[in-house]
Amino acid sequence: MTMRLRYNKPDGTPVEFELGDRPITIGRNPDSDIILLDERVSRIHCGLRLWDGEYYLKDLKSRNGTMVNGRRVEVATLKPGDQIRVGSTDLVFEGAGGGSTTALQEIRGEMEMGKGYSTILHQIVEGSPGAKGAPAPTPQGETGPHGKPVLKITTKKAPRIVLKKKT
Repeated sequence: MTMRLRYNKPDGTPVEFELGDRPITIGRNPDSDIILLDERVSRIHCGLRLWDGEYYLKDLKSRNGTMVNGRRVEVATLKPGDQIRVGSTDLVFEGAGGGSTTALQEIRGEMEMGKGYSTILHQIVEGSPGAKGAPAPTPQGETGPHGKPVLKITTKKAPRIVLKKKT
């Protein structure tokens, strides 16, 4: 499901920031992905990134801290509906809608057209980058095991936010 951050600017204008695979920063710095003009917000206050299928928020040693659901956090796993407070700004972490519903509708449509569950599952597993046992992506123009064209997926390197997973 596609996720987003929703908040209001100081003048009351609502803002929705759609999240993707690349890490983002929140702060006063003009280079931040989400710029909050608030003297209680550090230049680079916190970062957010998708990791292992979940979004993590990390306070980047800000002076006033980052709050999630009223608790000061250093690192937090975000769930839909979580309230994030950065300086005087409240942000809501929520689903952008349509992501999983659209995928389910697409699968249902393929099954109605005669494609079997095993075939769909096989395509999902083969097409998942980094999935265990999944073949490496092939160059564009080549065909996969079923004779269908294989799509080449490339990503751009984004700034890193290092998170340590508890063991």
